[in-house]
Amino acid sequence: MVFASRMLLAAVLTGVCMAALGGCAQTTTSAEGPSLHQGFAAYQADNYSQAAINARQYIAANPEGTQLDDAYYLLGISHETQGQFHRARQAFERAISLTHQNAVLRKANKALGDMAFAKGHYSQAASYYQAAMAAMNGHTPPATMLFKYGAALQDSGHWNAAREPLSKAVADAPGSTAAIDAQQRLAVNHFALQYGAFLFNKSAWALVGQLRSAGISATVVPSLVGGRTLYLVQSGNYSTLPAAMAARNVESHRYPQVLVVP
Repeated sequence: MVFASRMLLAAVLTGVCMAALGGCAQTTTSAEGPSLHQGFAAYQADNYSQAAINARQYIAANPEGTQLDDAYYLLGISHETQGQFHRARQAFERAISLTHQNAVLRKANKALGDMAFAKGHYSQAASYYQAAMAAMNGHTPPATMLFKYGAALQDSGHWNAAREPLSKAVADAPGSTAAIDAQQRLAVNHFALQYGAFLFNKSAWALVGQLRSAGISATVVPSLVGGRTLYLVQSGNYSTLPAAMAARNVESHRYPQVLVVP
């Protein structure tokens, strides 16, 4: 996020169009924007608190300024980098409401999507990622965002809709972590509870017998992991991640090792 954000900031500082972002930031004028210019420079220098101060100074001094969207975006990334996510969300939303720049729209919506995803608000995250995708303006979306978009759709129960962004992540960035994760997600269509993973089939079935005796309908699922076959002991078929997590919470007092897996 920081690297991508700085690409946008460089456009603001130089006042030129940047092909990588597809947006053209307006040149800061001496009449309305020295504090904003300094704020972007402070952000690039990793002085995030000063960047936030300069963004607020610009906003206060220029209520009708032509770069209010950039100022609120700067305020958002400054808060986000400092872990002040509530303030960051407010600033990003304000930037979106003011802007006509595709670069600001896609970066701010992606940031909002990442924050929602981290908090487990998957439907909300998917909506933000969708808005970021709509502002790509012909540019290739990052594979990491495509994976998170697809994962957020799956996590909220939209398995069919998730296939397009996940497939694009695999095609656009073969071999990357995002592509590998997306390929794994494409191979499944539900969430399950996993009670163990074994090198030997016999060991896995022994655990299945114990679980079935305890009233849990478990089975063994062979899976190729790192070039070798593991025998996974799993139970349940949940369409959404929250439903699977709720089931895990019920079972975790008896089986603290239980995991939720797609």
